Amino acid sequence: MLTYCILKNINPEESLEITETGFCFLAFIFGPIWGLFKSLWLYSFIGVAVLILLNFLFTNLNIYALLYLSSISSSFFWGFFGRDLYIQKLINNNFLPITHLNASSKEKAMVKYLSNKFK
Repeated sequence: MLTYCILKNINPEESLEITETGFCFLAFIFGPIWGLFKSLWLYSFIGVAVLILLNFLFTNLNIYALLYLSSISSSFFWGFFGRDLYIQKLINNNFLPITHLNASSKEKAMVKYLSNKFK
């Protein structure tokens, strides 16, 4: 079972956003590029800038082990915190977290939320 966070927009259209929580394998693999697709501009820019700076620094100092370690650390950061950053972005864009649900898919989470709402 996966855990989903249901967020509701407080603007007049009252749209719902359902996002999965926890570790994200795509964010782990693609890192800041995944952040760009989720409109996490600032975090993606900082991530790319830090990786470029560390690449330049460690390459000039011939410390390739630290270069690989920093790259792996970046991947783990994005994997574990990418979805949390996305949820924080939604909260900053006038979405309010309504509930957390366990479901096997996003669609089933939506059905479970709507069935509990109209009881």
